[in-house]
Amino acid sequence: MNFIKQCYMCRNMSVATQLYSMITSTITHPLQALNVYLQVEGGQMPVKLLDCDTVTQAKCKLLDHWYNYKNTPVSHRVAVDDLELRLVTPHQYTVLRDEDESTVVEGEWKRINTLRHYQITDDAVFAFVADPSGSNKFSQFADPGNSKLHRSFDMSSSNPKLNRRASGSSCGLRQWHLTKTNTNSTIDCDQSTFVHVPEIYLTRLLTTKGTLQSYVNELFLSVFSLSNGDVPPAVKFLFDLLDRQALETGITDPDVIHTWKNNSLPLRYWINIIKNPEMILDVEKHPLIDSILSVISTTYMDSCSLSNHAFSTDSPSSKLLYAKELLDYKPAVKKFYSDIQALPPVTDEKLFSSFPSTESMQLHKDAALYDLAVYAHNYCYQIDDALQRNNYDDLSKKFATVISYLQLYLIPSAGAT
Repeated sequence: MNFIKQCYMCRNMSVATQLYSMITSTITHPLQALNVYLQVEGGQMPVKLLDCDTVTQAKCKLLDHWYNYKNTPVSHRVAVDDLELRLVTPHQYTVLRDEDESTVVEGEWKRINTLRHYQITDDAVFAFVADPSGSNKFSQFADPGNSKLHRSFDMSSSNPKLNRRASGSSCGLRQWHLTKTNTNSTIDCDQSTFVHVPEIYLTRLLTTKGTLQSYVNELFLSVFSLSNGDVPPAVKFLFDLLDRQALETGITDPDVIHTWKNNSLPLRYWINIIKNPEMILDVEKHPLIDSILSVISTTYMDSCSLSNHAFSTDSPSSKLLYAKELLDYKPAVKKFYSDIQALPPVTDEKLFSSFPSTESMQLHKDAALYDLAVYAHNYCYQIDDALQRNNYDDLSKKFATVISYLQLYLIPSAGAT
């Protein structure tokens, strides 16, 4: 690795010793659990925090605790930046922020305020107050009996968004929370100083992967295996259609058919859901979670690929992380496709009965029919030719009647718009 080469070229044994010490040591931070209360409508709710939590982290934990208790969907939750966190005392309140005039600055480093910075102790009481420029939809956090919480305040200093924007321009200071990190993975050969390198977290990366591996395997099996010896009728119908198309067009290369099936189901459907669960679930996807899901979805994409990946020391860690598992995943995908092909053909009755009833779905039927009509009109010759080639003469006549009706009443108006 590059940083090892630099150590060797510099002949700086103190740097190498420091590197070994950092890799083998366990970094710990003194922390204390805090039992605090969140002031909400109707009383106070106990919440557990850590004194090393930043103000934003504390706000997230307090909000999550409240919304989980209320079973509030993520789509109906208030954004953290739209609320101001206050420490409530008998005679006054203190506004807590990640950055304010009390923020500790040491050289080029500016430390993010934590609960320890504000000397928060057990039994502290917190309250949320809405941005004064916002609506009254945050009244669930208001305490009508405490007039101090409704005291007017200067918007330029108390609005978290404006405050962060102002403090972010303080001469380019670099923020830090628990450790000071540097993305420049180099070693200073003239000084016995070690600059942060990402490789020292490799062991922790592997530990995290080992913790999640059982869930990744379970998800893979649920996607690429038959459930009770069967698959949804629509999947069987689609894969049989692709097999027939390959047979009719004279395509005998199994790799081509394998690629068709990859693009029709796993890559088009499952990868999108794995990478973007918020598409079907009312959940919040944290940027860190997004990075993890990107690695998992990329692994699933590689498992569908027929090409052999050449891994080397220059390959990204996200690729190397699941290089061993790919040896098992790739054959499993091929077996999944062959198992589906061996299933008996699905009948039209079984296929149509598996579709959900449109009565329980919120569909714009008129808009859907209009889009189908435009599509049928644009490809009327190809559709009619396919019907006649497959000896569907009755359907061909009915289709011609439909096209004539569309040309008289619907399609001209579409062209006008």
